[in-house]
Amino acid sequence: MASFCNGRCLLLLPLGFSCLLVVLSFADQAKETVGPFNSLYNIGDYSSSSAADHIAATLNLPSPQPHNQQGTEFFESGLNFATPGATIMSPFFFVKNGIKPPPQSHELSPIVTFMKFFYKDCFSFHDCGKNKVLRKALIFMDQPGINDYKQAFLHGKSISEASHLVPEVVETIKNSVERLIKEAEAKTVMVSGILPMGCFPGFRSMFLEGDAIGKNRCHKGLNLFSKLHNDHLSQAIMELRLKYPEVHIIYADFYKAFMAVLKNHAFLGFKTKTLMKACCGSGDGPLNFDVKKKCGEEGAATCSDRASYLHWDGFRLTPEALENLIDTLFSKKGFVFPELKFGEETTAAVTRHYSKIHGRVRDMSYVIRHLLFV
Repeated sequence: MASFCNGRCLLLLPLGFSCLLVVLSFADQAKETVGPFNSLYNIGDYSSSSAADHIAATLNLPSPQPHNQQGTEFFESGLNFATPGATIMSPFFFVKNGIKPPPQSHELSPIVTFMKFFYKDCFSFHDCGKNKVLRKALIFMDQPGINDYKQAFLHGKSISEASHLVPEVVETIKNSVERLIKEAEAKTVMVSGILPMGCFPGFRSMFLEGDAIGKNRCHKGLNLFSKLHNDHLSQAIMELRLKYPEVHIIYADFYKAFMAVLKNHAFLGFKTKTLMKACCGSGDGPLNFDVKKKCGEEGAATCSDRASYLHWDGFRLTPEALENLIDTLFSKKGFVFPELKFGEETTAAVTRHYSKIHGRVRDMSYVIRHLLFV
């Protein structure tokens, strides 16, 4: 089946029938369930720390601690390798494609930091190398590639030009996952797709709107680009699962989960009039985002009712939106492939999460049905 939808097919026909066959095949494999886990390791952008904390809470795991913490207890309970502005690609990738490399060094990327830790520090801990701790851990890669595309768009690349970067970016993600499997002997890796860029004020501000804005007020071209990346990524993960059948390689559909939250925003307490506005930003207008006066800089201001906003600063979600996203992701209704297996204790924790967020609604089963099927 994989041969029907190689990189060229996905690039030219991201929503074509042949690619749909691959997606359906991938979903068919999702009948198995994965879990439970003892710890969570987070690899991603600095902002991914919040997503990792929500995932840990949902799965009834301890929050991953900063990776520079010392002591076996921190290693065994999970570590956070988040890096500000983390990219998956090397500086050479940006230079050869006519893009200014990001300021942070590739040597400080989360995957590089993780592997350095594994080789330098991991073997000093009992039962770490060859590798009883990581075999019981969930390694989470949060939106790898998102900052690489952001860097391209910030430096003037069109959506069409950026689409030609997708195969190489996804191939690098695939190689990174394979490195975790072959070198660190990871047994469970969860990789998230990227969120719909066209729904974020920061990305939308880089492109003319006009007829490109859909009924959901998101930029159609940017969202098609996000789908293109995610189609490539799900294909790559399927290929890895076929190559390493003994390893659980999970795809987390952030795009689909976010669109479910967006569709039900009013029900979840997010205001329609500020749906595409950044809470912390400047310029007001429909986006409240100015790349020259970003959140935290002089001239920017923070809204007084953050919980009613989806977007924090143009590129990140508010904590309330992120919590709803993660809860929707783990609703076991087709957003995670394969599904994660919840034990009784974890199921109780998930129920508590839904009760906390949607406490004003008594019938919790109605909440989940409303979120997923309207």
